[in-house]
Amino acid sequence: MSQNSSWQRVAAVSTTLVAVVAVGIVLMHLRGIIIPFVLAGFLSILFKPVVETLRNKGVPRVIGLITVLAINALGIWLFYLIAAAGAESLSERSDYYAEKLNLIVRDLGNFINPLIGQHPSTFKWEDVISVKQITSIATQQVAGILTILSDSFMVLLYLLFMLLGGNSLPSKIRNAFAGKDEETLVMILSELHTKIRKYLQVKTAFNILNGVAAWIVLLCFGVDFAALLGLISFALHYIPNIGSLLSTILPVLLYTVQTGDPTSVVLLLIVLTVVQNIIGNVLEPKVMGIRLKLSPVVVLFSLIFWGWMWGVVGMILSIPIAAVLKVILEAFPNTRPLGILMGNGDESTSAPTS
Repeated sequence: MSQNSSWQRVAAVSTTLVAVVAVGIVLMHLRGIIIPFVLAGFLSILFKPVVETLRNKGVPRVIGLITVLAINALGIWLFYLIAAAGAESLSERSDYYAEKLNLIVRDLGNFINPLIGQHPSTFKWEDVISVKQITSIATQQVAGILTILSDSFMVLLYLLFMLLGGNSLPSKIRNAFAGKDEETLVMILSELHTKIRKYLQVKTAFNILNGVAAWIVLLCFGVDFAALLGLISFALHYIPNIGSLLSTILPVLLYTVQTGDPTSVVLLLIVLTVVQNIIGNVLEPKVMGIRLKLSPVVVLFSLIFWGWMWGVVGMILSIPIAAVLKVILEAFPNTRPLGILMGNGDESTSAPTS
């Protein structure tokens, strides 16, 4: 009897592992379809109150839906224009930056080689650090942003159908799961919407503020691609912990290559750091009243996993996805321990995690 029980456990674990691998393969190979769907899902959570508010004020639902779609289309179009202009400018100036990087790498080699006992003629850092590969990676990342934005029609189409069917979802759940904890499922849905909507609203507002502030600062310093870097700063601040660091390092490194002036570079670093700390560590925590309460380990693992699956977009979506999973796991007795383990161990606090 015990032997049968052991085999059943092994079979259950094996089936679970196979299912996880299969889901991973599907998520990776169908990311072109799934990413717009996930984006539309979060946008529907974010903009559903707008449709309901307009409807409560007597505006026909069709007009409310058109208004929301127009707002999203305008935002995507604006992002696309900025990214496309930045990509074109980056392509035009790639030779200039490649030459500047080559000079920096050569100077770096001349400085380091005597320290490590290497002669400049026998060991060239240009062979180790590929400038062409660096510029190629930068161009590919911008091109990836353009590809995602070019899928905006699918995002808007998914968003339309989600907003159309959103109001009837609670009643469908009650009918489909009658007598099977249907109210628990409705409660989970409501909690999910509340937490994710609050997080997205506040995070998006402050990310816009961060992006605009970075753009203005970079313009004042004369940094190339200021608008594109501001857009990247907006997107990176969805990534917890490392997002603000990356959005500071990228323009500083670019400015270093562009000018080679240590004083100006240090001043830019100080200004960007101060601005981002005021927005991210002073203003944002006071406004965001709901904490996602995710463990730092879960945040790190989610960043790595979704970044590996879907690239930068996956990293941006990783925290809302982890928060959704945590709320679902906590709602059911059998999986509640897993949901608690995903938390930060401080369920009583209400300051935000970002």
